[in-house]
Amino acid sequence: MTTRSSHVLLLVYLVLIAGMLGCQRETPAEKAQPPQPTSTVDRAAQQAVDAIKTPMDEARGVEGTLEKNAERTADKVKEAGQ
Repeated sequence: MTTRSSHVLLLVYLVLIAGMLGCQRETPAEKAQPPQPTSTVDRAAQQAVDAIKTPMDEARGVEGTLEKNAERTADKVKEAGQ
């Protein structure tokens, strides 16, 4: 390889690397919090939604615990029957 072609090849590599580094995406910011409602009606609606969501989220958490306990109880019953 001649010196001139190696310089051209090096230049091409540098341009490609600079292009790849320049085109990288920025990491997305953390989840944006929804804007706070400004009117009284919006605040009341948001409170109603929160009042419904909170017990549902808690129930979902308890559901897994109950399933695990039911499996343990079933295992104990099987062991006792053997």
